[in-house]
Amino acid sequence: MHWRVEDQGAHMSYTFGDNQEASRRLRRLAEIYEPETRDLLSWVRSMRSSRIQAAIDLGCGPGWSTQLVAEILAPERTLGIDASPRYIAEARANHPGLEFVEHDVLKTPFPIEGAECFLCRFLLTHLESPRAALEAWAQAAAPGALLAIHETERISSPHPALGRYYEMVEQMQRHFGQELQVGAALDNAFAGTDWRVRHSESLALHKAAREMAQLHLANLRIWGANDFAKEAFDRTEIQHLERELGRIAGGEQEGGVVCNVARQVIAERR
Repeated sequence: MHWRVEDQGAHMSYTFGDNQEASRRLRRLAEIYEPETRDLLSWVRSMRSSRIQAAIDLGCGPGWSTQLVAEILAPERTLGIDASPRYIAEARANHPGLEFVEHDVLKTPFPIEGAECFLCRFLLTHLESPRAALEAWAQAAAPGALLAIHETERISSPHPALGRYYEMVEQMQRHFGQELQVGAALDNAFAGTDWRVRHSESLALHKAAREMAQLHLANLRIWGANDFAKEAFDRTEIQHLERELGRIAGGEQEGGVVCNVARQVIAERR
């Protein structure tokens, strides 16, 4: 196993930003989806008969998912990689016992070559080609390495404001060559790669609309600086959505639950 410690400039752009508002959103996202992430990583751990030497958190952001990787998988070395210098600096400050490197998740070689475990949570949804990502990660993985993925397969809400928000997110991501509901395409993306799918499961998760609205408000505020959003969406509508989501987030209006069908996959490097 070979380690490289240098940072490398990355080429991935952030549809939802990497500013302070976005960072707070990612912290809340980590809290909301921690139970499912713990379950996924625990499953990975049960599939390993020996201690993991190195694990990588792909697109680690400020490091909250990396912390779970270290805690649950207990590898000798834990590394988070992300394209954002801001997030890497935050991750290093938040989790001084772990290692973080600014690195493009699609660029090989990785700072660790031959890692034995990888976590990919809400990352493929932001990449133009999930298949290209899987092929790149196979190059960085040791034979028998495990890749754990958690992505959205379908998300919906009966509340008009939340429903419209998800429509807008899907439109915005497709403009940038991304797919909000990328989980639905994962099984096909693995076909013909050096990964063998050992587990693939669709989970119906019901999240409180109040919690989800708190997440989405951060994105709406970031959209004000996005050229595509300014062209594609009426500013009055965005302001209306901000008010409606604000009421749900603040508990002034009942929003029910958001149905987030997630796709969890564990694949093994051939």
